[in-house]
Amino acid sequence: MSRRTLPAATATYDFSSTSQLINELEIRDGQSFKVGERIELNGQDDTQLILISADGTKFKLQVSDTGTLSTTEV
Repeated sequence: MSRRTLPAATATYDFSSTSQLINELEIRDGQSFKVGERIELNGQDDTQLILISADGTKFKLQVSDTGTLSTTEV
C-alpha cells in the first residue's frame, strides 16, 4: 500500500475541503490497528505479518493448515 498525503488546507473555510479531509481521516483510521482489536490475516491475499528482532532482522510469520507457526527471514 502506498502512502497518500492529506489535502492541503484552504485559505478560507470550505465545506467541500473539510468534508474531503474528514472522509480521508475516516478511511485512514479504518486502516490502522486499535488496542484490543482482533486482527485476522487471510492467507489468500498479499497481507503479511513481519516481526522485527532486537537486532533489526525481519521475519515473516507463517502458519500451516495444522496451526504450526514458522518464520522466514525477509
